[in-house]
Amino acid sequence: MRYLTLKTRLLALLLLAATCAAAQTTPAEIAARPELSAGIYHSYEYLPGPAVPVPAGYEPFYISHYGRHGSRYHASEKAYAEPLAVLRKAAEAGKLTPKGQEVLAKVEALAEDAHLRYGDLSPRGAAEHRGIAERMYAAWPGVFSTDGGRVCRVESRSTLVPRCILSMAAFNERLKELNPAITTTRDASERYIDYMARGNSMMLVRKAIAAVADSLSRARLNPDRLVRSLITDPRSVGEPLKLMQGLYMLTAIIQDVSHLGIEPFYDIFTDEELYTLWECENALRYMQMGPSARFGDPIVADAGALLRNIVETADAVVRGESDLAASLRFGHDTCITPLLALMGVEGASARVESPDDIAASWNAQTVTPMATNIQFVFFRNPSTGDVRVRVLHNERDARLPIPGAPYYPWKELKKYCESLYD
Repeated sequence: MRYLTLKTRLLALLLLAATCAAAQTTPAEIAARPELSAGIYHSYEYLPGPAVPVPAGYEPFYISHYGRHGSRYHASEKAYAEPLAVLRKAAEAGKLTPKGQEVLAKVEALAEDAHLRYGDLSPRGAAEHRGIAERMYAAWPGVFSTDGGRVCRVESRSTLVPRCILSMAAFNERLKELNPAITTTRDASERYIDYMARGNSMMLVRKAIAAVADSLSRARLNPDRLVRSLITDPRSVGEPLKLMQGLYMLTAIIQDVSHLGIEPFYDIFTDEELYTLWECENALRYMQMGPSARFGDPIVADAGALLRNIVETADAVVRGESDLAASLRFGHDTCITPLLALMGVEGASARVESPDDIAASWNAQTVTPMATNIQFVFFRNPSTGDVRVRVLHNERDARLPIPGAPYYPWKELKKYCESLYD
């Protein structure tokens, strides 16, 4: 399946230069804000975009949404256990430097708190979804109004993973606090997995992608300086690169468990090392979930099932066959990232082949941080019946390679989306 038509590809090429400029992450940016190097582990930041007035005569009536779960713990025990084991062994042998002892204390605290919580939603993750719900309600009060006996029905669906179910619960809870009269239904069922979390193509190439990413890391990263700064006998460390990457992953997750009050230890890396760690991690996530020329076509095409559900559910509302006020879906970065690429969203859809070109074209911390969301807000002109749609990526206008931004005519947007999955 081709996920972009020829016409769409040509339009996308016209936007490529601007897209790359918007997506590029520079070493200076990472040095100034090291938390950005967390990539997919970067906690959600609300960055309001410029105000865009609703066209005269149009009123919001429906919202369709897909959101990644909020900030979480690392998904596997080994993310904590493996770096911890190396540091503990050095400590027992009296071979930790003062900086190594400082890092060990923080890793101990992180591992203790994460015990048997691997992959769980953190308190920050729940707060992120409550915040998104609150801003959605405030921005489009007419959609959630029950004034005059109006029925406001919100339908929510989640994958079967607890962090997604709890993200859905936090979002719905906030909406109900703001208006207890809203009617909500919540489902987490195998029935919806085919479009909520399809990732068949990603699984087929995961080993090949891991091999490319590992080769890239071994070619670009030198862990010797870092290890010497923490351990007085570097020869005792069996896999220095693995320790370097493990510590990078641990300091990245600290922002997602901010309730612990632990200060990140980005200072153990030089600016160059941190940027290179981010660059390698970013390349991995781009190949896993993004529109890479080498792996991306089938991965991105898998998002067609989700886009079809969004379009068909919305079209039933537009035609008056459904009384839904909002459709809320809660899943994973492995679903929303291909969806953004499939739709040709600026900054999320650049198609490159060489790992050398990825950092200038795509960055995970912007495309798919924790709680990433896409919102389709529908507006109708009661006098003409015309429907327009505003598409938001992380609560900012998403620019698509079709005319009409930021209030796309529904007929044109629908036709464009159908061309991507038919």
